[in-house]
Amino acid sequence: MVDAAKGVLGEYSQDIYLYTDVYKGAESGLSPGYGLSLVAESDTGAYYSAELCAEAMETPEDLGQKCAHMLLSEVSKGGYFDTYHHWIPLLFMTLSSEDVSKTIVGELNPFTVQVQQSKAYPGMVDLTCVGTGYTNVNKKTL
Repeated sequence: MVDAAKGVLGEYSQDIYLYTDVYKGAESGLSPGYGLSLVAESDTGAYYSAELCAEAMETPEDLGQKCAHMLLSEVSKGGYFDTYHHWIPLLFMTLSSEDVSKTIVGELNPFTVQVQQSKAYPGMVDLTCVGTGYTNVNKKTL
């Protein structure tokens, strides 16, 4: 998996570090399969990720190549968050103080409801939200 993923990603950057972590038996929850998680950091500090678990009869090499292509797809979409994690900043924006929050994302995922195309960043989307001012009513105040 590592060699296959590195082969695909190596065409775009030589600054690649892949770390392997292997668990077997009880340590792996008696999992019968294997998977791969890849994370990329852009020069602007944005993080993109791709994760796959092997399907029946899928070779580790095929999984490595497929996951690397998924990561490259996420990077090409741009924005500050990959499509798998759009919900996190949107949740924080919604729960924030009653003020305006903004972020930029790439291609939208199915969880996004209403959007406006970004004029400053073609192909990306500006998201703006007024927070609900949510507070934890169980939190003791002095």
